[in-house]
Amino acid sequence: MEIAIGVLIGLAIGASGVGGGTLTAPALILLLGYTPRGAVATALVFSAAVKVFASGTYLLRGNVDFRVLGYLVCGGAPGALLGALALERLYITSANQWILCAIGIVVMISAVGNIVNLRRDQRASTPSPHLLPFFSFPIGLEAGFSSSGAGALGTILLFRVTALSPAVIVGTDLLFGLTVSTIAGGVHAYSGACDWHGLAQLIPAGILGSLIGTHTSTIFSARTLRRVIMLFAAGIGFSLLVRGLEGIL
Repeated sequence: MEIAIGVLIGLAIGASGVGGGTLTAPALILLLGYTPRGAVATALVFSAAVKVFASGTYLLRGNVDFRVLGYLVCGGAPGALLGALALERLYITSANQWILCAIGIVVMISAVGNIVNLRRDQRASTPSPHLLPFFSFPIGLEAGFSSSGAGALGTILLFRVTALSPAVIVGTDLLFGLTVSTIAGGVHAYSGACDWHGLAQLIPAGILGSLIGTHTSTIFSARTLRRVIMLFAAGIGFSLLVRGLEGIL
C-alpha cells in the first residue's frame, strides 16, 4: 500500500507541483492508520525527499526564479521551524483529534483556494515580490504544523504577487516546498516522530512517481491536473475534519 501511495503522490507532485503534504498526511491517516502527529512528520520527510528530484527537473529546464525563491524562504523558513516546534510541544487532551481537525481545515482551504485561483486565473497586474515574506511566513507555519498547503498556497501566492509564467511558478514553488519540508521534517525526524519503515517504501516509490510526473506535465495540462488533484483533496480534507470533530465532540 505504501508503494502505491508513494507513486501516486509523487506523480501529482511532479506533474503539478502540489500534493506532497496535502495528500500524503491524509492518505497515511485514512489508509494506513497513522496517528495525526506521526502522519505529519512522515509526510514532511517524504515530501522533502521527493521534491529533491522533482525540483531538479525544473532547475535543469531553467524554470526557477531564485530572486522570488529567496523572498519566499525568508518568511517560510522561520515559519516552518516554529510550526514544527509547536506541533512537537502540543500536549493537550485529545491532541491527535485537534491535529486531525487542523490538517482537514488546511487541506480544504488550500484545495478550495487553488480551485478558485484556477477559475479566475488572475495574474498580478503590478508584481510585488517584496511582499512575499509576509505571506510565506504563515504558509510555512501551517506547513510545519500540518504538513499541508505549502505547494497549493504557495502557488496561489505567486500568481497573486508575481508575473511569473506558470512553469516557473511550479518550479519555484517546488523549491520553496522542498525548503519548508526539509526544515520542518528535520525537526520531526530529530524528535523521533517519523515512521522510517514506512518511509523506506514511500520515498523510492514517490521518486519514481515524481520523475514520471515531470514528463507527464509536458503532455497534459498542469492546470487540469491541479484541478483534479485539488477537488480530490478538498473531499479528503472535509473527511478528516469530520473525523476529528467526532473524536472531540
